[in-house]
Amino acid sequence: MKKIYSLLIVGFLALAISCADDSLDPLQFKSVKKGTILALRGTQLKNIYVNGLPGAELFPKIATGTEKFNFDAEYLSEDPSTLSSFDIYVIKKTGSTREKVLLTNIPFSSFKTTSDYARPWVSVSLSVVDIFKKLGLSGTFPLSDADINTLLTTYAFGVQMECDLNLTDGTKVLASDLVAAGLYQSNQFYPAQKLTYAMTDYCAYDANSWSGVYASQESGACCNSLEDNKFTQDPSDPNKWIMDNWWGDAVDAYVVFTPSTQPDDQIVTVPTQTTSEGGVASGTGTYNQCLKTMTISCKYVLGGATYQWTYSLTPKN
Repeated sequence: MKKIYSLLIVGFLALAISCADDSLDPLQFKSVKKGTILALRGTQLKNIYVNGLPGAELFPKIATGTEKFNFDAEYLSEDPSTLSSFDIYVIKKTGSTREKVLLTNIPFSSFKTTSDYARPWVSVSLSVVDIFKKLGLSGTFPLSDADINTLLTTYAFGVQMECDLNLTDGTKVLASDLVAAGLYQSNQFYPAQKLTYAMTDYCAYDANSWSGVYASQESGACCNSLEDNKFTQDPSDPNKWIMDNWWGDAVDAYVVFTPSTQPDDQIVTVPTQTTSEGGVASGTGTYNQCLKTMTISCKYVLGGATYQWTYSLTPKN
């Protein structure tokens, strides 16, 4: 009986293998030599899998030209000596056309074998100036308005890069061969052969830029009104701004901006404070330096009752 079961299992396995969907094969064995892939490692992989961030990110409006696109890659192969080099391309977009433009070649002699990874690996550093020139941009900094617009529109989903492997037997492992979604769901096999340089709309913090009247939309169970709020800078603290119409009650309350260094730390708070009508105001939220907008979750305790709402503040002037 055990022999019959064994034969049945073998039969089912053979049937399963013969009927397997090739698109579910993460290494695409019919197109790619077994186990031959350049896998992403280091900071970019950590950003994607641990921090939930883009692998690499650039802010065109404040770019200085000193930025680098850095990544580590490990060569996964049954025989590490099969790699000769790999070519790095940027994908240039012109209208609806895409063109692979060669950026550089990395020889296998640049790889090292250390305790960091089980197989040979390499650290790659690419100049943003070289990348932008290959895209047909000027490569001069600060970037022109035209170049900034191109990066934030044409490359709104990032500058795409591809790495094609050149093997010692004269064959290639192309980035275009790595199409299975399973690769990108594994931090062990995530390809370094398809990378993205995110282009993010971010402006440097300017403490003196918040003056004026804001349309202040309240949204919440307690409140749903729209009123104007005039913002005036505190003379003793450039990051402190006083609004003159908190909760539409014509009383002052102040906010404090935290100077930011990246989009994720554009924080604005309403520190706990007592207003002139005896209420206790507080709140926390975010701002967008480029758009001069704020979104703040607010709380106001007044007359024994607690009111909560979200402020959406947009400049009127």
